Amino acid sequence: MKQKSIKKKYDLTADVYDERYKDIQFEKFKLMLQDIQLHGKILDHGCGTGLLAEFLNTPLFGIDISFKMLKRAKQRRELVVQGDLEHLPFKARAFDNILSFTALQNTEHPDKALNELKRISNRKIILTHLAKFDFSKQINKKFDVQEIRQAGEDIGFIL
Repeated sequence: MKQKSIKKKYDLTADVYDERYKDIQFEKFKLMLQDIQLHGKILDHGCGTGLLAEFLNTPLFGIDISFKMLKRAKQRRELVVQGDLEHLPFKARAFDNILSFTALQNTEHPDKALNELKRISNRKIILTHLAKFDFSKQINKKFDVQEIRQAGEDIGFIL
């Protein structure tokens, strides 16, 4: 099961994740969020260590499969929930903005994760995935894509 191996991988790397990836992630955030206004409840979908909360300098809701990553995210003012991105524990239309950076490729069934994003979204979704994967057909099928951006090693979608 892919979720178990992903959880184990991120639990093992939680202590060194920021040192390895902070600059890369901040560059993605900058490229994707420039000129974007965020209002209301924001979900950090696949929040990892909570780097997005640090970048935005605002408290966020966060969900991730890795308990050790969530412990670090909580220190960055994220209200965190451990969970599977294919089965989100939130009500329909619960979030005004959903920010999902480099998480989709870590799901076993990306279509299920996309369906869940659509279900809990009230307004705007910003989603990136590693460019070496191609989820564009699934994303275009389920969402009205407003813009596609290159975001470092990721392809980003504003939905």
